[in-house]
Amino acid sequence: MKILQLSDLHYRSQYLPAENGYQEMLMKMENPLHYLDLAIKKAKAQTAIDLVLITGDLTEDGEVADYAFLKDYFDKAFPDTPVLVTLGNHDIKENFYQGWLKNVPTSNYYNFVHAFEDFYLLSFDSSVYGQADGQIDRGQLNWLEDMLSTHQDKPVLVMTHHHLLEKQYATPQLPQAQQVWQILKRYDILAVINGHTHSHYQTTVAGIAYYTADGLSFLGQDEGAGMVRFIQHAGFSLYELKDGQLAEINAEVVTSGRFLQKVDMRLC
Repeated sequence: MKILQLSDLHYRSQYLPAENGYQEMLMKMENPLHYLDLAIKKAKAQTAIDLVLITGDLTEDGEVADYAFLKDYFDKAFPDTPVLVTLGNHDIKENFYQGWLKNVPTSNYYNFVHAFEDFYLLSFDSSVYGQADGQIDRGQLNWLEDMLSTHQDKPVLVMTHHHLLEKQYATPQLPQAQQVWQILKRYDILAVINGHTHSHYQTTVAGIAYYTADGLSFLGQDEGAGMVRFIQHAGFSLYELKDGQLAEINAEVVTSGRFLQKVDMRLC
């Protein structure tokens, strides 16, 4: 099985006019749809894709119409391929349920387990709109433990948005990351994949493969004292599931890294 991971689209049908700060940076950014198109085209040229996973921040600010647009976009781009998502801190649960799922709005965590022939996909929602580092409660940890304990006949691929390693990136990890790892280490985990940092990363934690995909919008480079240098940055990751192992077969950047703007994030 070949799996395409996309992340951090930060899509908005129209970015807000601004004269400084983060919003001005977004105005200078090329439309993420351009690079989404390019990433999908490049991935399809390399292999037949059996599954698409999107690891959060589908939208910039969670508009219902933006979710509806993206759902239609992916239905057309992958008419015969499952497209499964988790949510990020820029996503609004109520609007996602309404726009993407065409369902009754709710603030419930968007969690699920999807069974495939050789593994389970577990989508674990770490998002709280407006909390950049994410947040999960005891109920989420209990749900994770319950799902893993009742799905032990196949390995589990865990998909979430926030990164779970302290020194992986300048921005903090999920505050409850250690509690999550304590649970994961007790089960047969195929891999953990996530997004949030917009920067590719891979390692192994207690024998568990761990992958973070590039985003499809921008990349913030920490310069200290609250200053962040933003560049245009987009990429994708491809994996192959074979003989019970998940291996990354390509992680490709599809932008030139054009400078956008420096922003004092303390003022945002």
